[in-house]
Amino acid sequence: MKVFIKSSMLIVQTDSSILPFDWVENFLLSHGKDIIYLPMSLVIFFDEKLFKERKEFLIKLAEYYSEKSQLYHGQLLKNLLRYKHKPIKFEFKSEHHVYTDVPVYLDAISHKDVKIILKEANPWVITFFTSQLDKFVEEFDSRKVFLNVTESRTKGRLDRVLKKKSFLFFNMKLMYSKNFLTILFSEYTKQRKGFNFNRENSFNSKSYNKDRVLLHHYNILELPYDASLKQVKDHYRRLAKMYHPDRVSHKNSTIVEIYTKKFQEIQNSYQYLKEHLK
Repeated sequence: MKVFIKSSMLIVQTDSSILPFDWVENFLLSHGKDIIYLPMSLVIFFDEKLFKERKEFLIKLAEYYSEKSQLYHGQLLKNLLRYKHKPIKFEFKSEHHVYTDVPVYLDAISHKDVKIILKEANPWVITFFTSQLDKFVEEFDSRKVFLNVTESRTKGRLDRVLKKKSFLFFNMKLMYSKNFLTILFSEYTKQRKGFNFNRENSFNSKSYNKDRVLLHHYNILELPYDASLKQVKDHYRRLAKMYHPDRVSHKNSTIVEIYTKKFQEIQNSYQYLKEHLK
């Protein structure tokens, strides 16, 4: 590790071994909204509300670095605290660097609501999403982020963030729910004829002349056109369980409303297809 001052910025050059330390992790995760992610580095800007956390970090940094470098702790701490209001940049060594794959599942609940779900809790990846999409985050925890993407510019921002895929020591393996784009841009396609991401509705598609109502209900249950009654029942049970409002009754009213609406759509499509296939 090396610590030095350059252009009114405190720079910490290190490798990934420092990340698991509680005092490093707590500092970085608490400043999630103040971080800019760069290739193999990140910059943390000053936040008056988190002054206590920043000071505690600098004290721990002085202790750790003085032990490693045999520098005088008192003088080092004094120098570091002089820059307590300045940006702090972490530069990570890239030699022999190996990414950790993180499965990330994306689901469009409606044209304005998206949820990002991790297979396993990962505060670093969650902090990355919440910092990059701060203004659009409705709710989040260690495994999930709920986004409100009502405005078209928000969808563009989400697209740019997802294209990044890799940051620091993580490689995000993105997986999308069926008809993700179709649902996400459904409102837009209603307003502008001819603009539709749903290949099922393409003029070149073999299914273009299929019954539009049936196609809609099969899509709601995430099924191909002409799926069997057994498939309809199986998908209905799975989706009804996944989107039942009781699962999010402890969440805020917005999340409950989203799940309730989705649950009602699933119920309606199931009843319609069940009658049709009898």
